[in-house]
Amino acid sequence: MTSTHSRGPGRGGPPMVDMDRDPVVVFWEVTQACALACVHCRAEAQPKRHPLELSDEESMQVLEDLTGFDHSPIVVLSGGDPFMHPNLFNMVERGVELGLTMSVAPAATALLTRQRLQKLVDLGVSRISLSLDGSTAEAHDAFRRVDGSFDRTMQGMALAREVGLEFQINTTVSRQTVDDLPAIAELLVSSGTVVWDVFMLVPTGRGKTDDVISPEEHERVFGWLYDMSGTVPYMVKTTLGQHYRRVQVLKRLAAEGKTDVELTPDFVKSMYRGIPTNDGRGILFISHLGEVHPSGFLPVTGGDVRKDSIVDVYRNAEIFRSLRSPSQLKAKCGRCPFNTICGGCRARAYGTTGDYLEHETFCVFQPGEGAHATGDAKVLRR
Repeated sequence: MTSTHSRGPGRGGPPMVDMDRDPVVVFWEVTQACALACVHCRAEAQPKRHPLELSDEESMQVLEDLTGFDHSPIVVLSGGDPFMHPNLFNMVERGVELGLTMSVAPAATALLTRQRLQKLVDLGVSRISLSLDGSTAEAHDAFRRVDGSFDRTMQGMALAREVGLEFQINTTVSRQTVDDLPAIAELLVSSGTVVWDVFMLVPTGRGKTDDVISPEEHERVFGWLYDMSGTVPYMVKTTLGQHYRRVQVLKRLAAEGKTDVELTPDFVKSMYRGIPTNDGRGILFISHLGEVHPSGFLPVTGGDVRKDSIVDVYRNAEIFRSLRSPSQLKAKCGRCPFNTICGGCRARAYGTTGDYLEHETFCVFQPGEGAHATGDAKVLRR
């Protein structure tokens, strides 16, 4: 996931952020309440707000605490549906006053109105994200389990354009959606989308392991994304698909004719052009109850904003420190020359093995001694 200070999520990131000290993006689940009941929902969203959600005073303190990092992170207010939080606009306003980059990830419900989007613009929000998981109403609504959600998403995109609010489209890749990806990509071409963020499903919340596409399917999707990314007017990126970075590097090497170079960690790192965030490495998540996790998809608690310093939790909590150390990764991820830019999806490792330091179970790559680009690139043509 790449982002940039003073802009919404999805754009090329800060050039000099020390991710051992500072997160690039903070995802804050301000409420679990949502009118949708999506098949994959990480948050297992509910119709009503939880009675133990952070109070307004506590929420304002969280914003203050986030200014304690050396580099202010992008703050994405999510849910559930953040529009169901009665103090959302005050939180946005205060965050902007503090110099934080504020973004919002609303659900496509009746609350997604022109008035609310205009309010976000007036307060200084430059980008929102919307979810689209099908190229047709039938496909999307089946995934979101609410009739009319496709039409509301399309309307939300139109309203965002009207008020001058950039929008990112998030699509979950699962067995239900994978075959529809080309049609979704085509639908977005003339939509005004700035970023298409392709989420590789993690088995957590309502998402199940059986819904995750196979390792070989991951590889085919990654290869297709790389090839099509240069043909569309929007940026293409992945979330929870860290092993896409290996595909990017190998494809780039092949394009440059560098097909017999030795793949050492230092060389691989020099060839990668993005910011290699991962759960707990550049990413921090705050739950609706104030728990601090490495990401919303890795539900292991490192601290609690009601009693702990967010800065201290990110920098010093054991789970965060271990996740930022490639040497602690196990099995093939520990041996992989790509682990400094990839490291495998730590949330998926946890969701499938119960150990967040285990190998990425949905990666086809098999590292070996003296690995060269020539042999390893063959995996992209399976």
